[in-house]
Amino acid sequence: MESSVYLPPELIMQILLRLPVKALLRFRCVCKSWLSLISNNNFATSHFEHAATHRRLFIKPYALQPLSIDFDSWLHDASAYASLRLDFFRPKRHLEIRGSCRGFLLLHDGTYIYILNPSTGLIKQIPDFPIILNDGYELLSGFVYYQPTDDYLIFSGFCELHLNDPVTRSVKLMIFSLRANKWKPIELASHLPYMETSIAEFTPKCGLFLNGSIHWMVHNYEKSKNVIISFDIKEMTISEIALPDDFILSYSNNYSIYHDLLQVGGLIGAWVGHLNTVKIWVMQKYGVHSSWTKIIQFSLDPVLHNSLDIVCLTKCGDIVGRNNDRLVKFNEKGQLLESLLLDGSELVVYIESESLFSLPGTV
Repeated sequence: MESSVYLPPELIMQILLRLPVKALLRFRCVCKSWLSLISNNNFATSHFEHAATHRRLFIKPYALQPLSIDFDSWLHDASAYASLRLDFFRPKRHLEIRGSCRGFLLLHDGTYIYILNPSTGLIKQIPDFPIILNDGYELLSGFVYYQPTDDYLIFSGFCELHLNDPVTRSVKLMIFSLRANKWKPIELASHLPYMETSIAEFTPKCGLFLNGSIHWMVHNYEKSKNVIISFDIKEMTISEIALPDDFILSYSNNYSIYHDLLQVGGLIGAWVGHLNTVKIWVMQKYGVHSSWTKIIQFSLDPVLHNSLDIVCLTKCGDIVGRNNDRLVKFNEKGQLLESLLLDGSELVVYIESESLFSLPGTV
């Protein structure tokens, strides 16, 4: 006599929440109830929050099959790597990742802009910027999900040069709404006196989204110092956040200094590496300058050639960074734990976090 095992719907859902996206896409064919459950947006949200894994991407120039790696694992652990197919891109194009959000990547191949969900293969081409700069460049980039309007927003900040005044520059901000499917300029009340923080920067700075605002570290040439600018999405206003008092104050010697923003446990952080020393601060209370706290400071091993570009902090507090052609991992005391030769690859940081999400206007 055959007996069947009954599993309550609540238990089935908890099991499915723990499965990878590729398996869930296949399991939609099991029955109508599973198709309905897996296709539900609430299930997609719960799955994303439960299964979020932080991965970073290696991408070789013109490669169509880059690799991602879980930095919470050992760098030499083969099981920490996963392949990512990008074979829809034209060969010989230099691919840039401009940001990530809820499992989606914002990609630019030098001509076109795309949004890609690597887990489901969903891809959407975005209209190009409706702006032409004869003398200027793209300074800022951002990609966020704005929950109040259930919309994905892309930001771009263009820096215009003034030929008769090489110091003075002006920044124009543009925003693209996936729900509206169009770009529009952001009208601000004041002039934005910002430029890149380092002469070595050739790609737009990717913004850090926290507290309903997107943040970039830039140089205010009127004040002759680096600052954090914060763009409030709801109010459509921009403001400055001062860096720690012992951060970089002068622009003249910034060219040999590595520095940027960092998300640390849901808080905004800032780091700097210069003269064999690495320092990391965290703003414990958002917007309160006195709450900046230095959480890490250590000296680099001289063999690392005085340069360390910090990528992220792992869940256990280790520091992952790039030193010339190597990927390195330190503990919080600055002790080198691992070193991995990148073999000419470009290292781009994003949160892969497998997701089932779709985009406005897609199925």
